[in-house]
Amino acid sequence: MGITREIWVAPAAVQLQEHGPDWLDVVDDKPWSSENGFHRGFCSSFRIRPDRQIWFHFPFQVPAGGSIDQVSLLWETEEGAKVSWACVHHGGMERQHLYEPNAPLNGVPEPIDPPEMWRKFYPAAKRMRADMAVEPAIITRFGFQLCILVDGPGVVRFYGAGLRYTDMVG
Repeated sequence: MGITREIWVAPAAVQLQEHGPDWLDVVDDKPWSSENGFHRGFCSSFRIRPDRQIWFHFPFQVPAGGSIDQVSLLWETEEGAKVSWACVHHGGMERQHLYEPNAPLNGVPEPIDPPEMWRKFYPAAKRMRADMAVEPAIITRFGFQLCILVDGPGVVRFYGAGLRYTDMVG
């Protein structure tokens, strides 16, 4: 078999399916964030309006001919928001659900302990990590993305998304 590795994308890679002030409210006191959220080095933050659900898409560039058997998400929610569904898309039309819709995503704490000299510059965080099996594994031929549905009202912060990829060549 080939080499297995984790591939991660930064939080700013996330793409919103719905955006604008009908879907988002101001987050982290940035008035312009009601259009597309607030992207910064630490995380990408979004305040979802009441009675709204938004799909967030994390695209990955992976070589064809490999296998993906797991995806991961680093996130946190506040003020009532909840991650309520996750699926993956391959080649646009091939879709696999990672767990039952309308069930909250569970994870384990993924704390960060910044160097003391920089600690005052770090925002408070309650990051969680969820590793979700992709069963059956997907043999890559096309583009691949992790899709996360979040229910409002409340805040969601993404710290990145990853996948486990095995190179089948070799």
